[in-house]
Amino acid sequence: MNGQPTVRDAALAARENAAEVLRQQTLLQALFAPLPGAAPPAALGVIQQGARWAAALAAYRANGLEHARIALRAQFPTVLAMLGEAAFDAVAARYWLAQPPRVGDLARVGADFPRCLEAQAELAAWPWLGDSARLDLALWQVLFAAPARLAEEDLQRLAAIDPAQLRVVLAAGTRRLESRWPVHHLWLLHQTPQPAADALRAALRRPGETVWVWREALQSHCRALPRAEADWLHALCAGTLGSALQNADEDFDVSAWLQQAVAHGWIDRVEPLSGAECGADSTV
Repeated sequence: MNGQPTVRDAALAARENAAEVLRQQTLLQALFAPLPGAAPPAALGVIQQGARWAAALAAYRANGLEHARIALRAQFPTVLAMLGEAAFDAVAARYWLAQPPRVGDLARVGADFPRCLEAQAELAAWPWLGDSARLDLALWQVLFAAPARLAEEDLQRLAAIDPAQLRVVLAAGTRRLESRWPVHHLWLLHQTPQPAADALRAALRRPGETVWVWREALQSHCRALPRAEADWLHALCAGTLGSALQNADEDFDVSAWLQQAVAHGWIDRVEPLSGAECGADSTV
């Protein structure tokens, strides 16, 4: 025996994984059921019954809500600063109860939170909250994205192949967010506690912004994009490198952008045209 996993080992591991996935899904269904059953589902494999099961389920519910509240605060610090703790926690509780998580990973619990904010009638006076939450979410998500795989052969393609036959695929740890609100400026203001009211009013009179989000050195970063660079990124994601070059603003320095993109890890790969999609474009 060489110590390598056998087909039997792989099959056993697959069955165990499937059983654990089923157990987690069953637990989530029990936690969010409008009328919890008097007995635990068999797939959970627990022995509590009656009052003991009801008490255990109530404890799970309260514990889940508390963990979700903490997770949402971590994922949406700008929205937390905008709303304040009490209002944020109220919306977080409503979201947790109305949007049962599809996976057990709390790092992904906030995926639908921006839409939840936009659906709250009492928050209609703050219509920028949804896009501010999307910026928070982008800054959070890039932390968990796969690293860029750009290699020497990718750079060689830039010199050796007609740009019309190349597609630049952005790294998974990047996001391009368009908003009709000045979300980056609002984000900057809320990096300090209690931003001045006159500064906020002035910010809201600014035009909408396109924001570039990326991960570098295990940290997330963002900056507002000038119009020419925003247009360049849109074109780069929409078609070939050749078409992006043709549509680039005449004052936009493509060479400087490429050097910056390589240095900051914005490009995942450069590939010959083959129907591949450009990776990390997102419009809000």
